[in-house]
Amino acid sequence: MAPAGLRITQFALLRTVARAGSAKITELAHWLSLDRTALRRNLQPLVERGLVRILPGSDARVREVTLTLAGREAIATAVPYWEKGQQIIAEHLGEKKMASLLAALDEIDAIALRVKAR
Repeated sequence: MAPAGLRITQFALLRTVARAGSAKITELAHWLSLDRTALRRNLQPLVERGLVRILPGSDARVREVTLTLAGREAIATAVPYWEKGQQIIAEHLGEKKMASLLAALDEIDAIALRVKAR
């Protein structure tokens, strides 16, 4: 990710916003399993670089994150590096271990969502 000028956490955040189109801060924090304060800290460098915008939402308490054209370009630049990283991991782990890893990560994600809902 470094050659694309992004950290993996920033890339994940940008892709999540891209998939959503736009997202309320609270929703985005939930999807990424972050608290709102941590999310704002992670968003700030992306705002400063013009990759995302934080706009007022439907009422004064709501803020929505949207991707800019520069954000879309940053994702496009970073995707080949992400894919290469995935390929390297898959080659080292092998197909069976890679499938197990992805299944375990899905399970961890589901557990995190259930715990947050309590």
